[in-house]
Amino acid sequence: MIQLITGAVGSVAFGMLFHMKSKYLPLAGAGGFLSWLVFLIGKTIWGSVFLPTLLAGFIADLYAEILARICKETSTSFFVTSVIPLIPGSTLYYCMNSIMEGNTMQALAYGRDTFLFAFGIAAGMSIGWAICYFFRTVKSK
Repeated sequence: MIQLITGAVGSVAFGMLFHMKSKYLPLAGAGGFLSWLVFLIGKTIWGSVFLPTLLAGFIADLYAEILARICKETSTSFFVTSVIPLIPGSTLYYCMNSIMEGNTMQALAYGRDTFLFAFGIAAGMSIGWAICYFFRTVKSK
């Protein structure tokens, strides 16, 4: 539960940093909470990093697209604040630390995880965006 709360607080903090309207800050916190919850559930199911991050990125993008329509704002601000808990800062740090210590095998493992986190976020967001774009196009015709 502490992880979920800190994910929400971190998302709100980044919303403030990006000058998000204060009335949308609770929605940013809910997005961070949701994306980290999906990641944790996916991690217990699959155990790896890529699929849970892909699913969390997908859900975060759908959340951002829905809020953008409801609030009549851009989806980017909602998406960026929602994926903040997923950013692979610790694995990148440990990868760089392992490189500096000369531990190549550990650096490769952390580097792989960092790449899988980043690729999962990007792939999930791309899939979500493509689905939303498809439905917007079909609706307009």
